[in-house]
Amino acid sequence: MVGAEWVRWAFAAMFAALTIYYVIRLFVSDPGTSTGDGGRDRGVDVSRGVMSSGMAVMLMPWIDPLPRLCWQLLFGLATGYIAVRLIRRVLPSTVLPPAGPMPGHHELHLLVGGLAMVYMLAVMPAEQHMDMAQMGSSGLTLSVMTWLFVGYFVVFVVRLAARLAVPVNTLAGMAAGAALPGGGPRGVVVSPHLLGSTEVVMGIGMSYMLLTML
Repeated sequence: MVGAEWVRWAFAAMFAALTIYYVIRLFVSDPGTSTGDGGRDRGVDVSRGVMSSGMAVMLMPWIDPLPRLCWQLLFGLATGYIAVRLIRRVLPSTVLPPAGPMPGHHELHLLVGGLAMVYMLAVMPAEQHMDMAQMGSSGLTLSVMTWLFVGYFVVFVVRLAARLAVPVNTLAGMAAGAALPGGGPRGVVVSPHLLGSTEVVMGIGMSYMLLTML
C-alpha cells in the first residue's frame, strides 16, 4: 500500500485494537437492555469488528491467512446483514425497536463502510492479494467512486467529531429516553462517547486507505 510505513503500522495497530474492543463489547453488553448498546445491536458490533479486522489485514497483507475471496464473501455477508436491518426498519409492517435515539444511523454508516470495503476488494488486482500498492488509477469511474467514498467519510468524521466535542447533557439524555451506561469498566466499554470515538478513528482510517488508491 502506498504511504509511509509508520502510518500503515499505526493504523493497523489501531484497527487491531478496535477489533478487540468490539469483541469485548459483545461480552459486556446486556442482552436484556433496550438501548443501542445492548444485545439488540450485537450484530452491528460484529459488523464493526469484521470491518476493523479487515482494514488491519489490508494494511499488513503479509499477516493475512485468508484468501481475498474469503474477505469478499465476509464483507458481502456483513453488508447484506446491515442492508436487511435497514429494509426491515423502513417497512411499516415490520416491528423492529429503534436502536437508540437515532434509529438506523449506525446501520446506514456501516452499510456505506461495507460497500467501501467491497469496492476496494473488487478493484484490487487479483495478483496483488490484499496489497494495494499497484492499484493506482483505474479510470475516471473508479476515481470518481473513490472520491465519493472519501468525501463521505471525511464529512462523517468532521460531523461526528464535532458532536463528540460537545459536553453530554445527562438530564437531556434521560429526558430523550437514552439509557445511561453503568459505572465501572463495563460503563466505559459501552459508553456511547467511546463508541463514537472508535467510529471517528475508523472513518479516518478508511479515508486514508481510499486515498492511497488514487
